[in-house]
Amino acid sequence: MGAGDEDFERFFDESFRRAFLVAHRIVGEAAQAEDVAAEAFIRAYARWPRLAEDPKRVGWVVRVTVNLAIDVTRRRVRLMSGHPADAEDETVVLRLALVEALRRLPERQRQAVALRFLADMSEADVAAALGVSTGAVKSHVHRGVSRLKTLLAADDDHDVEVRLGVQPD
Repeated sequence: MGAGDEDFERFFDESFRRAFLVAHRIVGEAAQAEDVAAEAFIRAYARWPRLAEDPKRVGWVVRVTVNLAIDVTRRRVRLMSGHPADAEDETVVLRLALVEALRRLPERQRQAVALRFLADMSEADVAAALGVSTGAVKSHVHRGVSRLKTLLAADDDHDVEVRLGVQPD
């Protein structure tokens, strides 16, 4: 095992839970979330020689996780087409609406919102992952949540945060 593998293992140990939580908030099932997070890390390992020194590597893995989770959710909704709706189906539809709304945000807003709320990162950690100031993170998050509010026809920012899976303080 090379030093690069040890570095990757450390990165994996430090970051897998965050990727899993992001995936779980989107797909809603632990087993699928684990598969999605694992796939994101498989892709990170394949690119490890380039990612190893990238200070934004956590953000890269979270972004890949979000994209994979969106794909899984879309496939699930397609499979559900034609089936009677139940509470679980409605939850999936709501998750898909959130995912589609996130995709419509400008890239920086989407990244900031996903890292801040879906990955549950602090503003300082998001700033480090994106290579911007904490003020920029606050601005991107505020604008992103406001736009999501419009896209999701939510009553207020709290409703958007609930849909993002954020626990009230």
